[in-house]
Formats: sequence, structure tokens, C-alpha cells
Amino acid sequence: MVKHAFLAMVLALGGLVPAHSSGTPTRPCTDLEAVPGALCGSITVPLDRADPRAGTTTVAFALLPRRDRSRPSLGTIVPNPGGPGTSTIDLAGDDFAGALAPILDRRDLLLIDPRGVGRSDPFSCPALAGPDVVFQGLEAQRKAIGDCGRQLGARHRYYGTAAVADDFDDVRRALGLDRLDLFGVSYGTYLMAVYAQRHPAHVRSVLLAGAYAVNVDTTEGVAATALRRAITLVCERSRECDGRTVLADLGDLAAKLRRKPTTVDVEYRDRTHRVVLDEWALAGAVAKMYSTQPDRDAQLGLARAVAAARHGDLAPIRDVVATHLASQAATADAGPLLATIPGSWATSCHDYPRAFDFSDSLAERRRDYERHLARLDPKDFAPFSPRAWATRTDFDSGACLRWPDDPTARSPFRPGARLPGVPVLVLSGDLDANTPTASGHAAAAQFPHAREVEVADAGHTPAQTPEGARLAMEFIVSRR
Repeated sequence: MVKHAFLAMVLALGGLVPAHSSGTPTRPCTDLEAVPGALCGSITVPLDRADPRAGTTTVAFALLPRRDRSRPSLGTIVPNPGGPGTSTIDLAGDDFAGALAPILDRRDLLLIDPRGVGRSDPFSCPALAGPDVVFQGLEAQRKAIGDCGRQLGARHRYYGTAAVADDFDDVRRALGLDRLDLFGVSYGTYLMAVYAQRHPAHVRSVLLAGAYAVNVDTTEGVAATALRRAITLVCERSRECDGRTVLADLGDLAAKLRRKPTTVDVEYRDRTHRVVLDEWALAGAVAKMYSTQPDRDAQLGLARAVAAARHGDLAPIRDVVATHLASQAATADAGPLLATIPGSWATSCHDYPRAFDFSDSLAERRRDYERHLARLDPKDFAPFSPRAWATRTDFDSGACLRWPDDPTARSPFRPGARLPGVPVLVLSGDLDANTPTASGHAAAAQFPHAREVEVADAGHTPAQTPEGARLAMEFIVSRR
């Protein structure tokens, strides 16, 4: 990137300058080479705005000024890549700066790390430190999540999305900004909806990619329907498999592993982890394959693997599951500068819908949760059982069963809450079984005026496809 006169002046003066017209100091981001020209800073915010005694935390940001400083700014884009518990600055800052580069001549890009991750006072807990928990079973993982909550003490209740949204607004105010163009991906679509509801006067537009609604849980039957559709579309478009056959093979394999689990050896960091390969592990691997950016080779590899399993050869499906688990371990091993698993659960357990009450005992929670599972219709969850799909990796609806009691845990806003009538664009991928098109419908319905577009051949992050990126930039520029 060419150095501009403004940035050259900043460097010549030693770097300490006020951002925009505010008095908040910023410095050139000397340790953020991926976003050249960015200015870094931070503010101090209350951990709990209702209780000053709780203390404070730091929220960090990186501001990439518009290239053309000779004319007024046309706005400030504030993105979030998802998570929760994911850094914006170091994990995704260069992705956003690169993807939006064509429209950043007159627009500023503001990257904010949510509290508890990245440069914003990251935290951890011993129970979820390192990747080993990834190779354990469902109940062991739930226990580790609950243990982490207890290890955090009172802090476990301070990382809800409402607090994060208020932090973002404090950064906006500190930088002297007026209205923002919000750009949320995955969990970022949840965060940006909460910001819009809490701070409507400071929203210019809202772009949601891979979206879900704040008060609608689409992780169970809706996602299973989307998985069936996505597998069918991959086969139709590639002409290398038959969707009905793949789904039948998956169903047969799931049933066999439900009756008689086996094992798979996973190599990670010079260690061999022997992991139980059951229907739950299979559901987690398949769900993840259709909950990220599409990998056609991997998706067709899954079709071949379940076909081989039909004839008794489990080696290919073991490779599929082992690859998934190694990838999960790498995410857990990334470190808090990029992502924090404890932060993810601190937000999820605080905000998301639950089939049980935190004020109840563990036995009562389990009773209510089992009643919830018993009400699920098996037809809605094929090719898996309702239990395997509803508890799959990353989407376990019972993950917070052991989380400490938190009387503040609730949705950031009530169903039917008023959101601003600003321009909204919702992008969904037709191969996404994470936040599918039906989930995008629910996200769009939160706003009075929202346009929806389904992007063909896109997975969970449709804005990362050429078509999705084009639609995103056209929307930010025109707000239509």
C-alpha cells in the first residue's frame, strides 16, 4: 500500500496523534504488518456498567484511515468476523482490509477486538487451555466448559453481547464518529443486530453475512434440513455423486456407529490421540464440513467415504473425522491473540437460548434438557438422530449444562424489540448448514427494511465469495 501524506506526517511526528477529531490517542500499528497504515489505540470500559465495583477492562481498536484524505469521509465500516471469542484485528483485519479495498478510498475501516480476546484484555481458564479437550467425549467437554466458568469466578458473566455492543459504541464515541456501516459475519450478525437495537441513532447501514436472529434458534432441525439440501446441491452441481445415495449412506453409517462405536487415531503435535468414533463424532465432522467455506474436494471425499463404509471400509471416514478433529485442535491451540475458546463459551452461555434454567440444580437442568431432546422429531434430523445432531461439535445445545448460575444471563433483547429502519442486506450461502437461508430469513425479519440474497455455491461466509464481496461493497456504497 502506498504511504499517503497524512500517514507520513504521523510517522514523522513520532506517531502519537488524535484519531479523527477526538482526543483519543492513537499510534501507528507497528505490530500489525498485515494492515499497513492502520492506527492503533484502546479505551478503558467498565466490566459491568450496572456495577462500577466490578472493575474495568480494555478494548483495543485499529483504525485504517481512508486513502483519500483530501475529501470528507463517506463513512466508517465496522466489521466483525464471528466467533464469539474471535479477534477482528489480528485474525481478520487483513481479510477485511483486502476485501473492501476498492471502496476504502473515501471510507475508514474500524477494527475492534471484543472484550476478552485479541488485544482487548484476553482471558483464559485452565479447564480449556490447550487442544486436549477436543479429543474427549461430549460429557468431558461439557464438564470442561462448566469448570472453566467456575474458574473465571464472577468474570464469567461480563462477556455478553450487550456489553460488547456498548463497548463498540464507547469506541465510536471516543473517536468522534457519528454513524457506522456495520458488517457482521456469523456471530458478527448477532452482535451487529444487538448494536443496532441498543444504539440505533448511530447506525447508517447493516450488512449481515451468514446470519442468524437473536431470538430464533436455528441450530437444530433447520440446520439439518440445510445439510440435506447442501449435500444434494453439491452432488447435482458436480455430477459426481447422487445426493439421495450419499444421505442414505450417511444415515446407515450413523446408525451403525450409534449401535457399535469404533475408534480413530488422530495425530496432532507429535501425539496420537485415540478417539471414540461414534455417531456424535461423525455428526460433528459432517456438520463442520458444511459450516465453513465450501471445500468441494472434501465434500466429494465425504461422499466416497460413506460409500466405502457401506461396504465395510471405515478407513476413509476415519480420515474425514481425524482431519476435522485436528482442525478443531488447531483452533483451540491458536492462542488468545486470535481466538479464545473460554471467551466463546462465556458469551454463548450468557446469551443464547437454553432448554434449562441456570438457577436449577444440575439434575433439574438435565431433566429439562432430556425432555427437550425427547420432543424433537427424528424425521427433521435425518441422516442423524436428533440427539447426535443437537449435541454436535460447536453446536451442542447442552454445552452450558454445567455453567455456573448466572442471574444476568439472558437474550440481549426481547423478541419483537424494535430495530432501526436503516438499510439492511442479508447474505446467505446455499451450501451453508451453519446459518442457512432460513436462518437468514429470521435475521432479516428483525429489521423493518431488509433485503435478502442467497449466494450460489457459498458456504457459511458468503461475503468471501467474489459474488458475495461484490454485493457487499455495492450495498455499502449505495445502501440499496
